[in-house]
Amino acid sequence: MKTALVIPVRLDSSRLPRKALKHIDGKTVIQRVADRCLETHIPTYVVTDSLEIRDQLKGPNVIFQDKKAESGTERIVNALDQIDADNIINVQGDQPFISPKAILEMYEFMMKHPLHNIVTPVAKHNPTKNTDPSKCKVVLSTSGRAIYFSRSPIPYNAVDMWGHLGIYGYKKSFLKDYYKLKVSPLEKVEKLEQLRFIDNDVPIQTYKTEHSIFSIDTPLDLQNAIKHVRELV
Repeated sequence: MKTALVIPVRLDSSRLPRKALKHIDGKTVIQRVADRCLETHIPTYVVTDSLEIRDQLKGPNVIFQDKKAESGTERIVNALDQIDADNIINVQGDQPFISPKAILEMYEFMMKHPLHNIVTPVAKHNPTKNTDPSKCKVVLSTSGRAIYFSRSPIPYNAVDMWGHLGIYGYKKSFLKDYYKLKVSPLEKVEKLEQLRFIDNDVPIQTYKTEHSIFSIDTPLDLQNAIKHVRELV
């Protein structure tokens, strides 16, 4: 089965405008994400609504797709015919330090568990981020299926909370029917695209990981990313 990495990215962002093209010590956020993906040697695509992003990227296959999309998943769905793969790993365009090992971990999980239409990793949540609405939390069933995702700290008064890492694995055959799913009221309230699947009774299988994924959602995140890179020099 063929696997492809797909990075959906838009230029507009409400909390940090033009964040994909913000520079982290001389290299844009989206170029850093693409470079991490290319290290896996899995075919990598970027799907974007921005000619500016398309023209500045080096390395990945870039698909310009200006059809309106409400989420990264929709952006991928709109470009499915141009992606040569059976399995699609959706890497968010705001994760400049994502580990290639974290991506390969998902690849291995999908190979070992081919019956799941959607998979995603979770990790023990840092207690200092429990009240941060930019960090997604998730409640799991005993079998590891996702019960709910939220920007709020859930479940109530829990000793251990699980954080969702923004990377998804999809079967391409499943994504072809994406637009048959009803738009979710919960998705609109939480502004979390994965709730469309939950609301339509589509199982999301999780697996636990030791990897952490740093995403850039706010100006402070960008400052911390720049500081992180300079400390490594």
